[in-house]
Amino acid sequence: MQWARPRAIRTALALGALLVLYLAFETGRYDAGYSILSAMHQRAALQARIAKLNASNRTLQAQVVRLETLDAGHRHEVQVVTQTISDLQARIARQSVKLAFYRNILAKGTPPIGLRIGEVRLSSGKMPLHFVVHLSLLRADRPDGTVSGTVDFSVAGEDPNGAALSNQSLTGRRADLAYHFRYYQQLQDGLVLPPGFRPAQLTVTVRSSRKDIAPLTQTYPWSAISTP
Repeated sequence: MQWARPRAIRTALALGALLVLYLAFETGRYDAGYSILSAMHQRAALQARIAKLNASNRTLQAQVVRLETLDAGHRHEVQVVTQTISDLQARIARQSVKLAFYRNILAKGTPPIGLRIGEVRLSSGKMPLHFVVHLSLLRADRPDGTVSGTVDFSVAGEDPNGAALSNQSLTGRRADLAYHFRYYQQLQDGLVLPPGFRPAQLTVTVRSSRKDIAPLTQTYPWSAISTP
């Protein structure tokens, strides 16, 4: 067992040397103004500050999400109200056209052509800028016989300085739409608008086959007679 004593002594001396070195190191740091207790307090204060900032950041992020949600809801409400107002205005315009039509039927006097224009309606075609105009004609006088003639259309744009599109440029054919009936007739025709053209009004002109009878012309707001 005597051989173990030098080893234990060497171990004790090594530990003692390490302790001396550590004490010297701490003494040097203390002399330089470093305090381990002060560093621990400073570290704890910084960790508390970081935790506080993280909590504040989470609160601000929650407020941002709430405000973004409220803003999105407000924009949706504005869109819904705007669309509702637009739909109501379109319905009012269509009802005004129908009201004018029925008032025209009840009004005294007969147009020189002996016909009245009934319902005029526009629907979208199968391709962009393609539209179908639906038109009904009825007799305004006593239907003793048949009447015949032609119908043509012209479209005026929103630009007041622009020229109206003629029937030939809208339909792509030279002949006008023909009618022939005794009491009532429904007609339809396809119209094609050029790119970039913004329609404002549709004008319907009904001509009799008799040259001595003046044509009947009526104009309708494009938005009032358009249907989805």
